[in-house]
Amino acid sequence: MTGSPEGERAGLGSLWPVFTAAAVLTLGEGTFAFLISPYLESRAIHVGLIGGLVAVYGAASLVTRLWAGAAYASQRGPVLVAGAALASAMAFVLIPTTGAPVFVALLVGVNGAAFAFGTTALMAAVMERQPPGVAAGTLMGLYTGSLGLGYACAGFVGGPVADVFGVGEAFVLVAGVAAVAAMVLFVALRRTAVVVAAAPEPATGAGRLASFRRVPRWVWLGFVVTLYINLVSGVVLTFFPLHGLDVGLTLSQIGFAFGIHGLVAALVRFVSAPVFARLSYRKVLTPAVVVSGTAIALLGSTSTFLVVAVAWGGIGLARGLLRVATAALVLDESTASDAGRGAASSVYLAGLDVGKLVGPALGGLGAEIVGIPATFVIAAFVFPALYLVASAMLRRPAPDLQAPGVR
Repeated sequence: MTGSPEGERAGLGSLWPVFTAAAVLTLGEGTFAFLISPYLESRAIHVGLIGGLVAVYGAASLVTRLWAGAAYASQRGPVLVAGAALASAMAFVLIPTTGAPVFVALLVGVNGAAFAFGTTALMAAVMERQPPGVAAGTLMGLYTGSLGLGYACAGFVGGPVADVFGVGEAFVLVAGVAAVAAMVLFVALRRTAVVVAAAPEPATGAGRLASFRRVPRWVWLGFVVTLYINLVSGVVLTFFPLHGLDVGLTLSQIGFAFGIHGLVAALVRFVSAPVFARLSYRKVLTPAVVVSGTAIALLGSTSTFLVVAVAWGGIGLARGLLRVATAALVLDESTASDAGRGAASSVYLAGLDVGKLVGPALGGLGAEIVGIPATFVIAAFVFPALYLVASAMLRRPAPDLQAPGVR
């Protein structure tokens, strides 16, 4: 589904409030992800346990993601998205009140479940609002770019705010950001009409769950890519703040490096439409993974701030390309029903959750055994190798990989 640039711009006009609200949502979530490790360390929680506590986020997200996909329906979308954002706001307010690992784990899990539920519903809602004449790559580039822009702002804002006011106080401010996102998303989705109407489908729960068995294998390739993305993030985003403080960087500098990562990822997503108009989505996946692995190795090999910033920019470049390419594949391949869109969205985004679950746990284990810098270097080689093996298995010729909609 493609059209002229002028037609695409006109068709997308009604979705800009949704994109803006999505950026506000990830501004809050990104600030949480950046500050949680320094906050836990300030509460005298050991580095190995920090990895386990952060991994609770991924576990809660994964369990919730599948449920959210099965529960999604067009008429419930705005309520699901806004309610999830408000649940995250409540968790943010309560986290600074405790340093007990059990209660921290509970609140991290609440936030993980809420964010997973909300973003699953939000992606499905955006998919069914694809305007006529707007290509999948354009729509998903703008949507994922908006998410990335919020994460970029989180890095630039979160570090200075924490340096000035303290990490605990920053969490309270983040709660306000999440609450604003909830209100704006609710209004924006209610005012934006569904364009791609859902096809008839069984109304039973069993019928909705059956849609997961019909998810195309290219969607599962998207799962593998998002798993890789957050295996990387689960290690470096969780433990680089601690490593950066150890080598003499300030929270503001660490936040700036995170901001570079998010900004590059967002810009790549926003300008990706011309790239993918000339290049197959699939052809960028392996080169982007190689760029990511090289940048991770740099993080474990230097304490020079300029090199650190460049490395984070490389990780952001790879992340942006990978998210747009795979999101467009998912949009092209998902079936035209609420259950089909929900299932495709769930499977695709579940890769992020598994990565958030496994990445911090592996990072904590590696930090305990060989230290944080060596853990980064090992991850730089092991994670891309695992991706290449899984990708090769899914790319083997099979009837359902020959669908004409795949580019």
